[in-house]
Amino acid sequence: MHLIWVVIQNSAAYADQSIYCSAVKGISENMEILQKISTHIDRGNFDTAEDLCNQLLSTIEIEDKKTVTTYIILFNLAGFFVDLGHMAKRKDLSLLGLNLMSNHKESFLEIINPSSFFFNLANAKSNLISIENPFELTFQNIEELVELKNYYWKALKEKNKDEENSHELLVNLSNSLKRQFRLSESLRYYDIVNSFGLDIPQAHINRSETLKMLNIVSESYSVKMLQEVADGYKIASKSEKIPVSWAEYYRQLSLFTEEKIFEMGLTIGDDEKKETQQEYNNLSSYRKFCIEKHLTLSEHGLYCACAGSARDNLTIPLLQKSIGGKFVPQMEMVLNRIKSEYSLARRNYYDYHNPTEEDLDLLHEDCFTELLNNELLGIPAEKLRTSFRLCFGILDKIAMAICEIYNVKPKGEIYFQNFWRLDVDERRDKFESIKNPGLLALYSIATDLNMHKDGEWACFKNWRNSLEHGLFVILEEDSGIDIYESFTATPDIVKITLKEFLYFLEQLLQLTRSAIFSFVFSIRHLALQSNTEGGIPCELNRKNFTDEDL
Repeated sequence: MHLIWVVIQNSAAYADQSIYCSAVKGISENMEILQKISTHIDRGNFDTAEDLCNQLLSTIEIEDKKTVTTYIILFNLAGFFVDLGHMAKRKDLSLLGLNLMSNHKESFLEIINPSSFFFNLANAKSNLISIENPFELTFQNIEELVELKNYYWKALKEKNKDEENSHELLVNLSNSLKRQFRLSESLRYYDIVNSFGLDIPQAHINRSETLKMLNIVSESYSVKMLQEVADGYKIASKSEKIPVSWAEYYRQLSLFTEEKIFEMGLTIGDDEKKETQQEYNNLSSYRKFCIEKHLTLSEHGLYCACAGSARDNLTIPLLQKSIGGKFVPQMEMVLNRIKSEYSLARRNYYDYHNPTEEDLDLLHEDCFTELLNNELLGIPAEKLRTSFRLCFGILDKIAMAICEIYNVKPKGEIYFQNFWRLDVDERRDKFESIKNPGLLALYSIATDLNMHKDGEWACFKNWRNSLEHGLFVILEEDSGIDIYESFTATPDIVKITLKEFLYFLEQLLQLTRSAIFSFVFSIRHLALQSNTEGGIPCELNRKNFTDEDL
């Protein structure tokens, strides 16, 4: 548990430092019992932890007037109840934690970082989700998962990168995305967390689970994928942060997967691992950038950085399976166009980060009037704007293709974020009749961009409109200075700092990449519906895909 420290260290949340000091003193007086609760949870002593939580909660509830100290303790208790609910499989405890957060939401948000609040609120709701097996997800029950990932997105947008719970947030966000088949995004976040080399077993466990889901959803696999599954379980089994019984369970899963690899006559030796690293070292700087930033369009590149990820070889047909349907070449044509535009969007993003001497010369030659307003101008800025616009064009093309291939075209204009319209004209039933993992993932992504679904990235649509038809200003930094009042030219002006725009552009590039993979998997599923015999390689099935949240 890290909640205690996160709250105490968040002194900036208090306008009055004397109140903060009083809060710290009050917390210190209860520190021993809070720390005991945390330790008992980590060791799997759930009954003891629950008793201590209830005792402390009873003491607080009889207080006539709640103080800042009281609310800090309550917030920690709410988090403990949520953790207990997850680890002990007790929905009643998760509900208790959720009610504490809901009943005291305004007070909590006044004294703690919003990221911590939304993170714990999402965790509570995660424990109460009715769909444990993602392959039971439907267009009828997906909305509770949509709400869940929205809270994790809120926490991510609010988070301070120095906070201790940032890694836990990324893991749990990834788990939420995984449940909605947004596999490229979830794998990216697991890899980011694992790159820090910390003892976070949930990141390794869920990465392995995600790769097993990828095996099913993509209808393909490689020995490297299966080995990565086994290695993830093996690393988790050696962690000091999970109960002993859990460690043995994951060790057995690792051995089971390795045995299946052996039975198939497939192995990866140390020489091959060294070769993979050498292949990566030989790639161009641009391709390394694409791999490091998780911007490739290669199925193999989702989990491996070898020569197999050196090309964007994502296609609807598979080499190892026959695939039929006259619509496949038509959809492959759409994919070609999408990949072409994504390649340009990605290259523009790379070029901004790696300017050439010619780019710098052009900045001198363009001769912009100095208005002392910090606006970023020139080809580097236009490359960023173009990259952003291209992503929305790609998403709309995916929407049009989905409408045609599944015969779900709505009345009016087709835009990716709102063509679904599930709550009108019985369209939810229509989508339910044609659902597949890729289609469900596309809907989930669309809700992120839809203001009517409380989408956390809904502002992107307004920015796209401003880029196309208005004035979208990127500021090198927000100094608040505009000596000549140049920004009053129109009331329809959008201003954003370069740092913020780069962050949001990277997010949009990831959403778009995820949509491209999901589009391919959806069409591939449609084409293979008449050819479903043969089962899943390595006896990976659809029955045991549960999250290990933090």
